[in-house]
Amino acid sequence: MSQTYILCVILIMALTGFLPRVIPMAIIRKHPIPHWFKVWLTFVPPAIFGALVFPDIFLTEGHLNLSLHNIPLLTTLLITPLVLKTKSLGVAVLAGGGVFALLEYVL
Repeated sequence: MSQTYILCVILIMALTGFLPRVIPMAIIRKHPIPHWFKVWLTFVPPAIFGALVFPDIFLTEGHLNLSLHNIPLLTTLLITPLVLKTKSLGVAVLAGGGVFALLEYVL
């Protein structure tokens, strides 16, 4: 591949990463954001998190698995009270990793 081709690919990739971030900001800057839209935006991160995490917890090989042999589900059930009490991401990650490793070893 030539250097020109590689440079063009890099520039196109940079534009496709940059423009979707800049264009909405340029549009929003001129108009105030409605309150209902700001409220709606607060639900986006939890929805994305749920969409990414829930399949890993509840699905095994594409099928719903609610058995006691579902280690991610067991880990979630055991860690949830601790996370709700501490509200600490660090505690959640460390305890979740520890419980998951322990369950993998035991089961």
